[in-house]
Amino acid sequence: MQLDKRDLITMALLAVVFFSVATWNLGMTQTPVTTAQFSVGSSFYVDLGTATTVKSVVLLLKDGSFNLAVSVGSPDNWQLVTYNLTYSDYYKWYEIGIQRDTQYVKFDFNQSASNAEIAEMAVIGEANQRIPIASINNLGSGNQNLLNLIDEQDKVQYPATYMAQTYFDEIYFARTAEQYLHRQWPYEWTHPPLGKLIQASGITVFGFSPFGWRIMGVVFATLMIPVMYLLGKRLFGTWIGAFASAFLLTFDFMHFTMGRMGTADTYIVFFSLLSQLFFLIYFLNVVKNWWKTSVLPLFLAVVFFAFGFSTKWLVLYGAVGMLALLVGLRLKDVAKLKNGLADRFAAFFDHPFLLLFGFVAVAVGVYFVTYIPDIIIGRSFLGTNGVIDLQFAMYHYHSTLVATHTFASSWWSWPFIVSPHGYVPLWLAVSTLSTSVKSTIVLLGSPAVWWIGFACIILVTERAVQGEELARSLWRRITKKQQSIESGRRGWDASATFIAVIFFFSWIPYVLISRITFIYHFYVSVPFLCLASAYFINKYWNTKKGKIITITFFVSVVVVFGLFYPIISGAPTSTSWIDKLKWFPSWYF
Repeated sequence: MQLDKRDLITMALLAVVFFSVATWNLGMTQTPVTTAQFSVGSSFYVDLGTATTVKSVVLLLKDGSFNLAVSVGSPDNWQLVTYNLTYSDYYKWYEIGIQRDTQYVKFDFNQSASNAEIAEMAVIGEANQRIPIASINNLGSGNQNLLNLIDEQDKVQYPATYMAQTYFDEIYFARTAEQYLHRQWPYEWTHPPLGKLIQASGITVFGFSPFGWRIMGVVFATLMIPVMYLLGKRLFGTWIGAFASAFLLTFDFMHFTMGRMGTADTYIVFFSLLSQLFFLIYFLNVVKNWWKTSVLPLFLAVVFFAFGFSTKWLVLYGAVGMLALLVGLRLKDVAKLKNGLADRFAAFFDHPFLLLFGFVAVAVGVYFVTYIPDIIIGRSFLGTNGVIDLQFAMYHYHSTLVATHTFASSWWSWPFIVSPHGYVPLWLAVSTLSTSVKSTIVLLGSPAVWWIGFACIILVTERAVQGEELARSLWRRITKKQQSIESGRRGWDASATFIAVIFFFSWIPYVLISRITFIYHFYVSVPFLCLASAYFINKYWNTKKGKIITITFFVSVVVVFGLFYPIISGAPTSTSWIDKLKWFPSWYF
């Protein structure tokens, strides 16, 4: 695969555009970090210095849970405002309505409080301004770290949005990433460690903040763009095929939103794409040069698969698709041999298939190396709750999980982004900024990319099947073995077959998944929607009509991205505009 200056410039420009847009308002870089611990019976009050109208009080719960009662009045005459307020979360702001004129506000932690770690609090006035706190005072046994609740008032965001707190599954991944840094037992254990360790590296460099636990997702999402370009270049051999592949991914909604969220899914797709790129290099080399070609790309494909598998197991589906392609190619060659069954069996496991077993052993080693931080923390390798035991626990958790979720969706609905029942887009976060403005984040695919891409997947699959039929026809007509194989492969559309096989192997296994699933499980398949569209763009680009349609398509992709940008990014947006984007009844956000 030869890259020229135009290729390098194109990859760099697309990556810079994506990174610039994705890091804009990614999250606050400075947020409250000092905390105070509260338990059953803890009590304190704040003095505002003078009586004023208090609209509400906001608390940043770092970790744990508590049951709270709030009173106003004076130290010798308290009037209860609200009680039995129960909160449980990780790094989340909560607002408690007051709507009273008062100088003092009192907080009592009741019977169900359990190790609540609170990072900051603030008192909010009628004009949504932060009211200065003159002092904060212990009641009862007291809390030595009570001043930590009001020592970072300049870092309070009100109203709080995704910029200042966790949302959706960040409560699992960001928490565990921080725990790894402090050598604490990991909270999230249902997936392998690598994704959380990568996330921890972002926190190490940029500090504990929403920006810190999200930035590595943006970095990996950005790196996916040149990988997509290289995939397109290797598949189609042209600049336009490579550009189309990377361009469509750059402006896809799911790629953008998932890259900005502090979870592990973007790392999975990145490692999966790298594995598929190196596999494709090896696969096409075999198609062209026979089985004696270098196995280095195949080895790298297995290594990057191991990184993906060490992040989440779902990368296995696409890997089985790659193995199926390799096995299918080998079986066709072995089937043409005139030898007996034993010789054919031996020929099948000849170079490089025996080496592949060694590569898999390396992958297993890579997987267990990622558990070294767990072992350092104190997890054994073989004992109860050890690393090996944990693998069975992980499988049991996912295979027996019984849960419901308002925004769970079925596998067949994902490419269409609609469903006759339930909600398909996944509503990740919302903050009400005023009566007419919200900050909301919705996870869905770009209709321009997904709908056109899925139609192209069907057409690409038809091309792959037709190519197979042509190859079989040629094999029947030609008797010489070497001529048969070469002619058959010339009739076989390897690019179409690669796209179709990996796409369906990544998607269709969800038919068999009994636990609840979400649209983000389709993320690993999205690059192949882009490649399927690029397949036809590459094919017809040299015609006048093809250029017109392609440029119109590219413009529509960018325009649709711009229209939906507010709801896929969390940018403050009028509720009227949000309502206009609800194209279908199942689009609820």
